[in-house]
Formats: sequence, structure tokens, C-alpha cells
Amino acid sequence: MRIAFLSRWNATCGASLHAELLCKGFLSMGFDVLVFAPSIESANADWHHRMIDVEDEEWVVRVYEETSELEYPAEGYLGAEVLEGDYDVLVVEIYNRLPVSKLTEIHEKIRRKAKLVGVLHLAWRRDIPPILKIGWDAIVIFDKRYYNELLARYDLSSVGRVEEIPYPFAVVDAPPTRIEEAGEKFLFFTYGRQPELEYLDYVRGLREVCSGDRAAYFVLRSDGRLPMDEPWIIQKVDRPSLKRIHSYLRGADLHLIPKSDTRGVVISSTLHQSLYSGTPTMVPDTRYFEKVPSVEEDGPVMKYRLGDLEDFVRRVRRLMRDDSLRDGLSERARRYALEASDEVVAKRFLELFEAL
Repeated sequence: MRIAFLSRWNATCGASLHAELLCKGFLSMGFDVLVFAPSIESANADWHHRMIDVEDEEWVVRVYEETSELEYPAEGYLGAEVLEGDYDVLVVEIYNRLPVSKLTEIHEKIRRKAKLVGVLHLAWRRDIPPILKIGWDAIVIFDKRYYNELLARYDLSSVGRVEEIPYPFAVVDAPPTRIEEAGEKFLFFTYGRQPELEYLDYVRGLREVCSGDRAAYFVLRSDGRLPMDEPWIIQKVDRPSLKRIHSYLRGADLHLIPKSDTRGVVISSTLHQSLYSGTPTMVPDTRYFEKVPSVEEDGPVMKYRLGDLEDFVRRVRRLMRDDSLRDGLSERARRYALEASDEVVAKRFLELFEAL
């Protein structure tokens, strides 16, 4: 079986990471893969997309042009390679800059030779009707919210089946890398390219915690430094590989993930990328993490109330002084990630393909 993907690739994006983790799983099981990716220029027009510092694999071809969120589902471009490629299954990562109208024009021809499976990354009901003009053998959702809030009440007769398969967790082995500037201080760590205001709780809350040279906050950003210069903040600009990210995580004492709230249906690809590192993780209580149980529920993360600095600082201090709490979070994080690892989820997809 040869499995193809229509997806972003090697980029700072949840759709890209999902495809990359599945391909890793399929390759480890001996399957051939093929990836149809967008041109870097068209994808980089989106704030969420930036290429990481790696080269595309030999089985990746960049043959389509993304549309914009305003023009979706129209515009964009799909190269003839998408239709002419040699594959048995085409997995489409469905996101809000995919040239859906172009895929609609060729979906029947694709289904004459291969199974067509969509993976739903959309967050809003307004984006659903265009994808239902495509005949899908299956649409994969990450959890029931995607059905209840997005798909329910639409005519799903164009969809062979709706399958719930969780977003995979990256299982990466990497040696710890301790930032030299941190010395022996308690080290907080955040990576990514979130909007500057999403760091607000952490920067304000840690001013008190990091005073007196007791702790440091390492911020690794891909699109420039935060506009602040405080002695306890260590900043670097880079888009490292997943293995290097895990090295940084394992050299830190506490991972802080900044995320604002939304009414859309969302998950955090950052959490799925990082949790297996075992570094204790704190997150705000937003929709990105609502399906992940907190430490009070014997879960793998510590949650705090978004915008509540007293709650944030109280929980940070508790984690700093309680080694057993951090150890417990670390153990549960690894166990939780392994339950839906990239290999486990890839096998779930294979079972789906075989059932179609």
C-alpha cells in the first residue's frame, strides 16, 4: 500500500505536524509514502506557517498553491501530480487555506483509483459546507466536539463514514540540552511563535517568581524576540527540528504553553509535539486543552485560570517546591502520550484504510 498526503509539510503548523507524525509511523512499518505539499511562498502568506530548519524529504513534492482565508474555498491551485500520482490512499489534511474548490473538481477521478480520507482541522461551522461537496470515503475527527459542534445538522451523505482518531503525540528520544545562561536556576521554557500578548500571563507572573536570581525563563521564538529586556528572560530566535525542541524541553524544569481562548473547536499541536518529553507542563484552561485532564483529575498537565495571575503564581510556586508533584506529572505525561503515540495512531489509520 502506498499512502499519499495532501498537506502542509515541515512547517510550524498543526496540520503539517499531523501529517509528519503519521508519515513517520507509516514509514516505520514499511509503507511507502508520498506527500503533495504547498509552495512555500503561498503557505508563508499565512501567519501560522513558517518552514522549520530542515530539508524536504525526497518523497515530498510541492505542487499546490494555497488560497486565503477570505477566498476559501475558491482560488488556489492543484498541480496535475495530485491526480496522476501513484497511491492507494490519499489523506487530505483539511484546513482553512486548502484549495477545496480545486479538489472538488477532481475528487471523483481520485476515488476511481484510491480511497479519499479527510482529516478535519477546521474550527468553525462556516468552513464545513464546501468540504461536503467532495465525496469522502471517510472524514477523521480528533474528538466528539468536531462532530457535535461542526458536522452535526449538516447532510453527511457525501461522507462514507466519520471516524474518531485522536491527534498523535510525537515520541522523540533526545538528550537534554541545558541553556548555559540559566546556570543552576529553576528554568521555565516556552517555544513557538504565538502572538506576543499570549505571553502576558507568563511574563507578568514570573517577574515575582524569578526575582532574586532564583529562576529564569527561556523563550525560543521563530519570528523575532519579545519586545522586552529583563535579566531573567533568555531569548533565542530559531526554528529547530523536533529532536532539538525535545532536547531543550528535557533541559528545562517547567514547560509553559501560551494559548489565548477561542469559541472554535481546537486542540494544541504544541502539547502533542512536546508532552512525551516528560517535562512538567502548565497550560491555561482554554479550549485548546479542554479534552486533556488536569493534575487534579490525575491528568498529565497543570492548568491555571487564564488571566488570573494569582492562580498562575500559586500553582507555579507549588510546582517549584514539590519535586514529587513534578515527577508525577512527568510520569503521567509520558504514559498519556504513549496511549496515542504516532505509532498507535498510524495503526488506527491503517485499520480505517483496510475497512474502507
